Amino acid sequence: MVSFIKDTQKREFDSTGQVRAVQFAFVNTAAGGNTQVIAAQAGLRIVVLNLVVITATAQSVKFQSATSDISCAWPLATNGGLVLPYSRHGWFQTNIDEALNVNLSGAINTAVQLAWIPSL
Repeated sequence: MVSFIKDTQKREFDSTGQVRAVQFAFVNTAAGGNTQVIAAQAGLRIVVLNLVVITATAQSVKFQSATSDISCAWPLATNGGLVLPYSRHGWFQTNIDEALNVNLSGAINTAVQLAWIPSL
């Protein structure tokens, strides 16, 4: 039988084995191009563990480390969305000392919510 231990402190391990607190962020934006979701973390990367995106009108959404693509451009339908479930290893990560940005193909109301950890 497998048993799971609940971590009430919402901790995760980064790629070096260091314990990191899981953090949460969201942004509601209607700006085409880049919108910062998480500010750069000094000396660290931002690793996205899970993600939800909902858009009001059809468009493509991608994520960037500063201005470099770190995800594909997902085409979303009107009132459509994207869910990336929890991944212990993360879905994508920024470069060290770079912000996590969401990039929209149009100026359309879009909501982004995610969980992340800082990592070396």
